[in-house]
Amino acid sequence: MGLREYVIRRTIYVFLLIVAVICFNFFIFRLPTFLFGVSPLDLMIAPEQRATMPYESLQLLYQNYGLVPDPDIFDWIYMFWRYIVNMFSGDFGFSFQSQRPVIDEIMARLPNTLLLMGTSSIVAIILGIWTGVKAAGDPGSRKDVGAVTMALFTFSLPVFWLGMILLFFFAYMLPALTSTLIDGGIGLPSGGTISYEVWIAFKDQPFGALAIAGDILLHLLLPMIALGIGGYGGYFLYMRNNLIDVMTEDYILTARAKGLDENQVLYKHGMKNAMLPMVTAIAITFGFLINGATLTETVFNWFGLGRYIFDSLLLLDYPVVQAIFMIVAITAVLANFIADLLYGFLDPRIKYG
Repeated sequence: MGLREYVIRRTIYVFLLIVAVICFNFFIFRLPTFLFGVSPLDLMIAPEQRATMPYESLQLLYQNYGLVPDPDIFDWIYMFWRYIVNMFSGDFGFSFQSQRPVIDEIMARLPNTLLLMGTSSIVAIILGIWTGVKAAGDPGSRKDVGAVTMALFTFSLPVFWLGMILLFFFAYMLPALTSTLIDGGIGLPSGGTISYEVWIAFKDQPFGALAIAGDILLHLLLPMIALGIGGYGGYFLYMRNNLIDVMTEDYILTARAKGLDENQVLYKHGMKNAMLPMVTAIAITFGFLINGATLTETVFNWFGLGRYIFDSLLLLDYPVVQAIFMIVAITAVLANFIADLLYGFLDPRIKYG
């Protein structure tokens, strides 16, 4: 099978999988209505309150949320068709809590989540790959054992607990310890995405964007460290184990027999081939960037999608959860698709296998 046929097969598979995700997303969030006749408006308005509402107001609510009271089979078909049309037009409905379009709420938080998840993922990937290669270059040594122990330790740490520890030391203890040297002490922000005072003071200034960006980076530092440390161990172990396996291959022995320097053997021949399995892991990581780190964003009160998912689940704001679930699922499917294509280009055995 050539590369072209491989790409076509994977494209068809991804298309069918996305169709299945879309259908599943529609029915799973309407299952209580389908099985028990419980309207989503019951989560928003108490039955006794709804009983006293004017008929026109109640019908407007049903219309705004794409619902039909006591739906029959034809109503279900109509709701599914409207769901498909709205989804492809970027209309995910209105939030039960804010009464604003869900897409507006998502877009307001998306840049913050991409900033946090993107920077922490890059830190974890670079640190994990670099230390993994160093450890695999001398397996069984003290350096290798120490690195593996540290990676297993950080990999097993709950990220939210690590975030709380970082907050305790750098946002509370450090300012208290340095308060005798500087009024107010030196420390990092205890939460949030930006300081309200900084935003008010600099939003209209000519170079205020620099001050605002600096304040955002200060707020970003602790959650980024927490997520970076939490994710680094997995990449380290994956890279180290892959590279140790690669270094036992025959072509590595041939390269050494030719008299190549050990660093050349490690980086030019070994690391290049050990990176192939890392492609999937990295692609999946970036595929889930939009999901956010729910617990970490909650601990640090970060204004992102992870915190939004947590709040929406607590408040039973199902239009929000439905929209984010579908976006995350489709993003993950596309990330795996990109990883498959990269495999096809990087590894000739997949092109014709």
